[in-house]
Formats: sequence, C-alpha cells, structure tokens
Amino acid sequence: MKNEFGNLRELIKYSAEKFADNIAFKIKKKDEKGKTFYDEVTYTRLSADIEHLARCLMNRHLVGERIAVIGKNSYEWVVSFVAVTACGGVIVPLDRGLLDFEIEEQLSRSQAVAIFYGEAFKERLAEKADIIKVCMDDSEFADMLAEGAAADNKEAYENIQIDVNIMSILLFTSGTTSASKAVMLSQYNVVENVIGLRKWETLYPTDVNMALLPFHHTFGMVQTLFFLSEGMCNVFCEGLRVGKCLTEYGVSVFVGVPRILDEMYLTISRKLESQGMVKKVNFALKLSRFLMKMGIDVRRKLFAKIIDALGGKLRFIIVGAAPATPEVLRWFNDIGVLSVQGYGLTETSPVISAENENHMRAGSVGLTLPGIEARIVNPDENGIGEIVAKGPNVMLGYYNDQAQTDEVIRDGWFYTGDLGRIDKDGYIFISGRKKNVIVLSNGKNVFPEEIEALVSQCDAIKECIVYGEGDDILLKAVRDKSFDGDCDKEIENHVKSVNEKLIYYKQIKSYVITDEEMEKTTTGKIKRYV
Repeated sequence: MKNEFGNLRELIKYSAEKFADNIAFKIKKKDEKGKTFYDEVTYTRLSADIEHLARCLMNRHLVGERIAVIGKNSYEWVVSFVAVTACGGVIVPLDRGLLDFEIEEQLSRSQAVAIFYGEAFKERLAEKADIIKVCMDDSEFADMLAEGAAADNKEAYENIQIDVNIMSILLFTSGTTSASKAVMLSQYNVVENVIGLRKWETLYPTDVNMALLPFHHTFGMVQTLFFLSEGMCNVFCEGLRVGKCLTEYGVSVFVGVPRILDEMYLTISRKLESQGMVKKVNFALKLSRFLMKMGIDVRRKLFAKIIDALGGKLRFIIVGAAPATPEVLRWFNDIGVLSVQGYGLTETSPVISAENENHMRAGSVGLTLPGIEARIVNPDENGIGEIVAKGPNVMLGYYNDQAQTDEVIRDGWFYTGDLGRIDKDGYIFISGRKKNVIVLSNGKNVFPEEIEALVSQCDAIKECIVYGEGDDILLKAVRDKSFDGDCDKEIENHVKSVNEKLIYYKQIKSYVITDEEMEKTTTGKIKRYV
C-alpha cells in the first residue's frame, strides 16, 4: 500500500487537502487594546504559510541552505521548520536553553547562514552580524510571508525535487557543546517514523493536542508532525500552567515527560486527601479494575469529577524522554485516561517502540513500531544487554564524525547505549543507560534508574539521583516543599522501606537531602554528570 506522503511538504499538503477547514493551531493573542482573542489557523492556511515562507526563502536565494531556528514553541516555529525543508534546505533546531557561547558554537558547527528566532533572543543575537536574522515574533515574519505570496516563483517551488535520503535536519544532542553530537536526519527518516506512529496509535481529527515538549527536541517536533498528519488541533501552554491549558482548550491528548505526569498525580492526590476522598476513590479503583476484567468499562463515569478537574476531555497521554513511574501510569489508566510509554532517541528520529491501547505491559516501553526491529546484544544471565535497533528511522550518521558514526551503526543496526531486555512477546524493558551502570567490585551491576524509580515514589521527594562511590550506593534527594509534614523524616522512613525491597548490594548506604533542584535539560532530564 502506497503511503499518502513521502516528504514533509507532502505531509502538510495531504493534511490541507483532507482536513482543509479543520483548525491546525489555536493561538492565544492580544489585540492593540490588550484584549485577548484566539487566532484559529486552518490546515489550508498552514499549508499556504509554509509555501509562502519557502517561496520567500527562494526569492532571497536561500534554497538549499542551512537555516537555524530557536525560541519557545510557536506556530511560526513549525512554519519555519517545514518551510526550510520544503525548498530543499537543512533546518537546524537549537535548544532555547543554550548559553550564548553555545549558540555561537552550534551555529558555526552547522554552518547556518540564517536563523529564525523568538523575541527572547533579539538582544542576545543583536551583535551577530555574520548571519541573516529573522524574528518570528514581529512584523518581519509576516512581511516574509507576504513577500513569498507575491513572488513570481510558484511554478519553480512546485517543481522543486526533494531528495528524501539526504540530510534535511541537523540536531545537536544534549550535553555540553563540545561533547554534543550533531545528528543528521533525512526526511525519509522522519516521515517513516510518522507513518509508523500513524499505524500504531489511534488519534482523531477532533483531538486537541497540548504542545508541551520543546520543538527542538525530536520527540516534540515529530509528535507534532504526527498530530498534523491526523488533522488535529494544536495549542500552546503558557509556561507550565498545564491545568489551566487542559481546561481552557479542552485538551484531549498530550505528549509529556514523566515529571509532568507525576506532578499532576500528586496535585490530584493531595486534593483528594484534603477532601477526605482517598478511601472512596481507592474503593472505586478496585471496583473499576474488577469490572474491567469482566469487560465492563465504567472508568470515565466513576471518575468523572477527576477527569473534569483535568479539563474534562483528556483521554490520551504519551510519556517519553525518560522512564515513567509505573504506579502513576497505572493510576491514569485506571481512571480512564489512556497513558502509554514510548521509547526512542534523537538518532532514531526518534521513536523505536511504544505502547498503545491494545498492547500494554507494566514497566515496558511497548513493542517496536511497524517496520522497526530491535534485539539485545550480549545479554547477561537476566537477559539484560544493549538494545540495538534497525529500520528506516535510523539516522544518516553524526555530522563530520565518521568514527562516532561507525561506532554506533554497525551492519545497519543502531547501538542505543541503553541497557534492557525484551520479553518473549517482544515488549522492551529499559534498565538504564550503559554509561550510568554502577559496576561493583564483586562484578555485580547496579542500575541507578531502577533504584531512583523506587525512591521517587516518596511524596516528600521532588527529584532524586542515585550514584556509586566505590561499592557504596548513594542518594541525593531534593525536598518537595509542598509536602505537608516532616520531609526529612518521611524521606528517612521511605529510604528504609526501599532498602528492604532491594538485595544487599543495591541498598542505599547513605543519602543527602537538599532544597536545591538539580540542573536539567529542557526536556526535564537531570544532568546526571554535572
């Protein structure tokens, strides 16, 4: 069966033809008098704006060039991303959390000749005279759309031949600038991942997506392209005011990191506790699970008030970028909000595997997407080894670094650096990063992520990290200041209970409790080696 689209430009064209009058983006704005209104961008307009920006780039002789984009998630960010690829260029998404010298270095390494930027970067880029700069948040961007619409190059634009097998997206992995690797992705890589997701997950044109993950992150951008291919509406969250966004827009779907899900769960749990509803809800959960075993699904009726507190429409959550807390995932599923895990890396465009409504297994990250293979290399006695993957989503390689490319891609298989196992039914279970494993003098391996998952279940802990010192397992925990009680005593008791569940060599020897939050990437991952 032939796919509906083969490149990003065709993806948008497909959606514009199939969902012409659907709202692709709903954007909150203020008029000249400061009054709030919503700009509803149809799929027809989205397609036109992308074409007009691409034709403007052609008019300015920027076809095939490398062009960067940096800023908060926005409609203009998406238009810039697709427009650059639509006229044969290479888009270079930059992390908005970069320091000035890091931006400078990544622009230099990528050989970008232009940059689309958000308002927050205007002063930071003001002194940079060796690159074309376009602010996405003022009239300059609108002027480019008008210029493209008026340009006499429509036929030339329509005749551009897109080579889907060459580098079209250049992404820097997280880490210090000197250590970060530049990943080369083709449109074939990304489009095939979108197609795999379309075959695997169930979405509807009536769904509303809250765009939480930063677009410079592959998972954030590819999921958005996936949602656009399904004719969905996309909205933006003001800061981290997730609850407000869920209600304001009637959000039904979002992709997030586990930390957001954990915070939502804690907020609801504390509210139920303050209202004396914990026993009643726990009984309803047991009843719901019993009825589900009999094929009777009354979850959204039983927990209607909780779902109303989540905006009333929320039905599907996809968690990625880090391991989710199994108990939290189960709780959301138990109340009738389908919550699944996905797994992938920038180098795999990004999704390797995911759960869906018909294929879920506690603690796993699901099955591989259609067209993707995964296996375990050098498994130990427990079946744990390095996860390797093969498929059309595997990157072209690392930019200007053949040695590193050859190290991770061997005979078409990408060596992820993640350790895990695959059960008899094909479900993938992640144990941790290969480089994070604590190797003890007795030869035993300790996966810090496994212990962190247990420790983080304490309500008094906001975040934590486990590390090794000699043969000792140590813990650093950050207090949750919203905890109503003695944080330190609660953490002490919880660590004792965790140790009782662990074999002796995995037990936490000592710990430090602090109020200072740990340094993180823009996707919420703790920078373990800072």
